[in-house]
Amino acid sequence: MKSRFLLVDVFSDKAFGGAKIAVFPEADKLAPEQMQILSSELNNDETVFIRRGEGRALADLKVFAARGEMGVGSHTAVAAAAALFSENKLDTAVDHIPLSQNGQALELFYSQTDKGFKAQLGWKVDAQIDRYTPSAQELQAILGLGEHDIEIIKAQPLFVSSQKPYLIVPLRSLEAVYRAKFNSEAWAQSSASSIPVGDILLYCPETESKQADFHLKLLGPYISQHEDPPIGAAAPAFAAYIREIQKLASGRHALVLERGRMSVRQSILQMEFVHSQTAALSVHIGGHAVVVAEGTIQTP
Repeated sequence: MKSRFLLVDVFSDKAFGGAKIAVFPEADKLAPEQMQILSSELNNDETVFIRRGEGRALADLKVFAARGEMGVGSHTAVAAAAALFSENKLDTAVDHIPLSQNGQALELFYSQTDKGFKAQLGWKVDAQIDRYTPSAQELQAILGLGEHDIEIIKAQPLFVSSQKPYLIVPLRSLEAVYRAKFNSEAWAQSSASSIPVGDILLYCPETESKQADFHLKLLGPYISQHEDPPIGAAAPAFAAYIREIQKLASGRHALVLERGRMSVRQSILQMEFVHSQTAALSVHIGGHAVVVAEGTIQTP
C-alpha cells in the first residue's frame, strides 16, 4: 500500500522558495506512529497529515517533524490549505474554512491573487511576558556574540509564552543573526536555566527584502547550527513582543517578516494584528504557497 503526498513551498510566491512542507491530503487511515515514520523519511521542514474533520471543521491536521509531533503553526496550516485548494476541496465562493489541530479550532482565510494562492491563519493570542531574562553578558555567551551585537537601547530581550515559550532577543544586524550559535553549556550555567524555554527567537530590523520590516531566525537545543527552521509557530509570540516593546496604541497593525536568505529558500510572512486593551491579541499570519510536486511513498 502506498500513500500520496504533495510538496508545498510556503511563504513564497515562487517554486523552490520558502519553507518546504510535505502534505498527505488523505491521511485518515494512518496512525500517529506511521505519520512519524513518513515524516522522518521525507525529511522536510515539517509534514502535515490531513484527516476528515469533525463538527464544523472541514479537516483535522496532525503535524510531525523529525523530533516528534508539532503544535499549530501558520506555515503548516497554509500548506494544508494550498494542498486542499490544489485538490479542488476548497469552496471558491467563500474566503475562509474552519480547521482543527490537537483539539484546537483554527480559522483559515484564503484567496487567489495575481501571484497565486494565499492564505492566513487567524489566532487569538493571550501571551504571558516575563522580563527576567539572562543578562547581556550571559546572552553573549549563550549566542556566541559580542557586546555590540545585542540591542539593549531600542529594545530588550523578553520571555514570551503563547502556545510555547520563546526567549526573544533583538540583535543589531543581519550579520549578527547568522553569526549567532546556540551554546547549551552557557545556557545551562545562566541565571535563567530553570525556565522551560525551548527556542530562542532572534530578530533584527536589517533585512534583505525591501518589503520586510524584520528578519527572524530560530535557535535552540534541538535545532542544528545549519538549520533555519520555519518561524510560523513563533510569529504570534513575536506579535505580542512587538506590542509590548513598541508600546503600540490600540488598533490594527501590520508587519512583514523575513526568514532565510534570498539565496536559500527565503520566506516572506505577512502579519496583521489587532491590539485592544480589553481583549486578547487577534493575529492573522500567512502568505503565498505553491504546490511544486506530488508523489507516493510506501506506507509503513
